[in-house]
Amino acid sequence: MKREEYDILIGREAAHWGAGAREADNPQIWDDEKLFEIFFGREYRHLLHRVEERGPRVLELGCGNGGTALALAERGLHVTGIDLSPDRVDAAVNEARRRGLAERTVFLVGDLNLMPLPASSFECVVAHDALHHILELGNLLDGVRGALVPGGRLIVMDLVGMGTLRRMVAAAMFALLPTYRSYRSKWGLRRRIVPFLTPESRKRKALAEGSANFLHAESPFEEISGPSIRTAIESRFRVEEYFTFCPFWYYLAPKLRLPGSLRYPVARAMHALDCAMIRIRPRAGAHIFLTASND
Repeated sequence: MKREEYDILIGREAAHWGAGAREADNPQIWDDEKLFEIFFGREYRHLLHRVEERGPRVLELGCGNGGTALALAERGLHVTGIDLSPDRVDAAVNEARRRGLAERTVFLVGDLNLMPLPASSFECVVAHDALHHILELGNLLDGVRGALVPGGRLIVMDLVGMGTLRRMVAAAMFALLPTYRSYRSKWGLRRRIVPFLTPESRKRKALAEGSANFLHAESPFEEISGPSIRTAIESRFRVEEYFTFCPFWYYLAPKLRLPGSLRYPVARAMHALDCAMIRIRPRAGAHIFLTASND
């Protein structure tokens, strides 16, 4: 892929995340604190605990609006966050000032595909829902390895995606079940089904051939990495802890249109189904938690 083509795509990615607008008819799991707690609360608290154990100097990859960085700063850690979107970095800086955490946080705008990281500067690097957006994952992980002090830790909680069959079932259920998006509007989304179903390997091959046909229109690097995250980390770090979670139902939970009294009981039932699937197939989760050492 030529540099000018890359610049166009990464610019679209930055604009998409910088807009930050919630779509009323397409809610996401992170738009609802109670839903997030049901599906991801335990793992997210585990993430914060593991990073707190490894501080005090922490680098967060893809810090967004600063939610995780500020939660870590409140625990006494010194956190540097990097994000592609200037708007999100501005939001993080302003929130740090508002909460009196500016002295323990630094937020930088940078493209993690290309940005060099300072050598031997952090005891811990954390990536929460960031690596699946990284095209040059190997380059970034090489930089992370060098940015950690000897014996430092990389801690990852990220999306690696569902298999093709599960994606097809999820798309069918989204199309057929009552959701916040109308059936007429869902028909208009049919062009998105191709990037949703296209695996990482095919997206990368298309990019190498100079094509963007299989990419998400607004967020071109959505799930550009997924199954390769674990193998890329294992080739550079010593993995100490690894598990998967949330294989399927988390995807539909925020999108279903239900009476208010049923929203969270149904979500808890869906989460119970996800947990049952993991008990049957422990490695089948669409999300991973991973702790790795650079020694």
